[in-house]
Amino acid sequence: MRGLSRDKYIIAGAITLGIFLLGLFLGLAIEGKRVNYIESISRKQNLDFSSLQLQYAFIDQLSQEKNCLAVQKTFEQNINNLESTRIRLENFDRDATLNKNEFDILKNEYILAQIRYWLLAQRTKKLCGADIVNILYFFSDQKECPECDKQAFVLTYLKKKFKDKLLIFSFDSKFDAEPMIPLLQKTYNITKYPTIVIEGNQKNGFNDKATILREICGYYKEKTEDCLQISLKK
Repeated sequence: MRGLSRDKYIIAGAITLGIFLLGLFLGLAIEGKRVNYIESISRKQNLDFSSLQLQYAFIDQLSQEKNCLAVQKTFEQNINNLESTRIRLENFDRDATLNKNEFDILKNEYILAQIRYWLLAQRTKKLCGADIVNILYFFSDQKECPECDKQAFVLTYLKKKFKDKLLIFSFDSKFDAEPMIPLLQKTYNITKYPTIVIEGNQKNGFNDKATILREICGYYKEKTEDCLQISLKK
C-alpha cells in the first residue's frame, strides 16, 4: 500500500510538473510572438515616417503646398497606427512577466516614434495649416501620481471624441532609459504628475474634461459639437 501511495505522489508530481512546463513554454511562445509583432509594427512606422519626411522635403523644395492634402491623409493614417501600437504596448506591459529587456527596447522605440510624430505634427500645422491640437501627457506610477489613471481616462475619452484632430503623446517619467524624457521635462518644467502640455501651455495636476475642452477648443478653426456646447456654457 505504501508503494502504491508513493507511486501516486510521483505520478501526481510528474503531471503537475508537466502542466507547469507546458504553461511556461506556451507563455514564452505567446510573448515571443507579441514582441515580434510589435517590432514589425515599429519597423513599418519607421518606413512610413521616412516617407513622410521625403514628402515634406519635396514640399519645402518646390513650395508646392497643394500636396498637403495627401501628406495630411498619410500622416493621419500613421498616427492611427501609432495609437494602435500604444494600446498593444499597454496590454503587453500589463501582462508581461518575461522578456523585460525586449519590452524596454520596444517602449524606447515607441517613445522616440511619438516624439518624431509630434514634431511632424507641428510641421504639418505650420506648412499646411492642419486643424489639429497636440497634447503632451506626462505621468508617473500610482505611488507618485494617484490621479494619473483618472487623467488617462479623460484623455482617452477626448481622443475618441476628436479622433485625428486631437493628438495625444504620453511619456512615462519613470522610464529613464530614454534621455529625451528628462529633456522634455526640463523644457516644460515638469515637476509634478499628472501634467499635460496643450500646444505649449502647461497645466499641472489633474484636469477634468471640461477644463481640457475649453483649452483645446480655442485652437480649432472648425468647431466640433463639443466645442460649440462649451462655448454656450461660458
